[in-house]
Amino acid sequence: MSPQEALRLLDQRAAPGENWHLHSRQVGKVALVLGRALVDAGHSVDVERLYVQGLLHDVGRSFNHGPLHGWTGYVYLRSLGAGEAGRGCLAHWLKGRDEAEMAATSRLSPAFVSRVYGELQPAAWSIEDSVLSLADSCVRHTTIVTFDERHAELLQRYGDSRWLRRAGELAQLQAEELAAALRASVHEVLAPLYGDALAAVA
Repeated sequence: MSPQEALRLLDQRAAPGENWHLHSRQVGKVALVLGRALVDAGHSVDVERLYVQGLLHDVGRSFNHGPLHGWTGYVYLRSLGAGEAGRGCLAHWLKGRDEAEMAATSRLSPAFVSRVYGELQPAAWSIEDSVLSLADSCVRHTTIVTFDERHAELLQRYGDSRWLRRAGELAQLQAEELAAALRASVHEVLAPLYGDALAAVA
């Protein structure tokens, strides 16, 4: 799926009064910047695919806003023949947790968890997955922020939980992974974007 097709799909799926599609545009922007920085640092990543995955990572929210919207989005995109784009839906949901951790810390059945991880092809978590996961961790509503600010807001909104604390830990690990690859901190790369906001729908 091309970026143009992804943007059209976002517009088609967005309902009046919703802001998830604006959040998604911002996540796509962050993923694009990080992907280009990795290429500039000599790494082989598919920048266009990263951008598309960022744009569509929350498309499942056009069906429901529950905790399984990542899976819903993946299944929807797979039905359109865009399973590769749908990997971003899974990456932003799983955040780098492996199958054993997901089975142990979620309320999902082991059979369902196994089914989800069976859809990850290739199975190994990649640096592109880390980019997508971290990009989602750098957008608070429709504003690009540091991942620390984003996770502080999530804790305030949803309350302290093991799940959210672990998501913050994983974001930190992904930031360190990307810093090593970029030979620069994620903050340095993203600093020009901080504060960039799209006007939320009232």
